[in-house]
Amino acid sequence: MFMTRKPFIVAALLVAFAASAPQGFAQQGDRFLIYFDEFSANLTEQTRATIADVARRAREGKTVAVRIEARASATGSPLANRYLALTRSQVVADELVKDGLDAGMLQQVAIGQSGSEDPSVAERRVDIVIER
Repeated sequence: MFMTRKPFIVAALLVAFAASAPQGFAQQGDRFLIYFDEFSANLTEQTRATIADVARRAREGKTVAVRIEARASATGSPLANRYLALTRSQVVADELVKDGLDAGMLQQVAIGQSGSEDPSVAERRVDIVIER
């Protein structure tokens, strides 16, 4: 029975980590999560360093594409959250290009509003996925 609960425990721990680390980041294999403050698309020095590391890894590996999946929490209107997700996606894409990635490698996906109206940091993020 413990083995069936393991994925749920891991997911709960990831959400707890995300909720306790605003404007931070997390790494899951070739997926990097960049967290934002509520209603913000601003990057911190810490998140800029993470994005630079992603760009370096993508340049050094056999990368086919880099997918940028942008989300916003369900706080606010769906239209505003879609725009916020688009803005977050563009900010991260611009930073990746600044760090040496070819813009043609980037695939931007603005998911927009996701999750519930819980304004937790878990939904205020951009996932950067290195596709090999």
